[in-house]
Amino acid sequence: MLNKLLLPGIVFCLVFRGIPALGATIETERLIIRDVTGNISSESFKRLASKADLTLTKVLQFWSTEPRIKQFGKIIVEFDHSDPKANYSFFFFRQEKGQKVRVVGVFGGGEDPHHLAHKLTSAVFPNPDKLIRNMMGEASEVRFGNPLSFPMCGFDKDCWVIALSQVGFYIPLAKIGPDHSDWGMEIQNNLPKVKDRAKQHASYLEAGSFGEFLINTYGIEKMKQFNLLSTNKPRPWKEVYGTALEQLEAKWLEAVRSRSQEKEETIPTLVKLLRDNPNTACASAQDLAKKK
Repeated sequence: MLNKLLLPGIVFCLVFRGIPALGATIETERLIIRDVTGNISSESFKRLASKADLTLTKVLQFWSTEPRIKQFGKIIVEFDHSDPKANYSFFFFRQEKGQKVRVVGVFGGGEDPHHLAHKLTSAVFPNPDKLIRNMMGEASEVRFGNPLSFPMCGFDKDCWVIALSQVGFYIPLAKIGPDHSDWGMEIQNNLPKVKDRAKQHASYLEAGSFGEFLINTYGIEKMKQFNLLSTNKPRPWKEVYGTALEQLEAKWLEAVRSRSQEKEETIPTLVKLLRDNPNTACASAQDLAKKK
């Protein structure tokens, strides 16, 4: 079982974990879906399997890509409802039957899991750079996932970015590196653990908002090209987007300020949540969003 301190925002880990005990299994054309605790009702599990398959279909259609089954085999999705308070998913590689396979672990969330679209995107586009994984994953989550998922937590990411700037929590993109340590996290027992919640939340929000800006401004193919080239070299901003990161960041923040004007009434609420307690800002925002 994962440490509760990992919540929220468990993400992709290049580690190998053992195969859990299994309950029911449903196999589709592209997925192997498992109830790892055996405590999900048959009908609920069927609905979860259908949701996972439909979400992957939408992700593949959005990114105009295929699931890379020849290279890695089918994506394994493992549902664990042993903790009703858990709401997260994460992606990792595991050795199974002598093969390196992709696994998306889904913890809690009832029949509307958090981060499922995000982590299925990471499985389709595995990349060692955490910024790129989250730019792409959040683009899927905001379209096909649960809007209460971290880091959105029920509110618009652009509004969060403005709020971060106003409370002094904004992190320049050049300082958000590729590894967990750059995101307020660390690896313990082969799993990422939150060390600095405010830094973690800010990094995820900025990655999601910036990724959305790049897709809306330059298109999906540019993002896919950036992902592909970055696996063999440092982030190729100028090669793909024709300009340095600093200029891209300035254009993004200008666009964020412009878009967020339509939701100016939201920003003071998020500012207050961050100032009151950045460690609980997401959970508090989720509570407010549920009441809307």
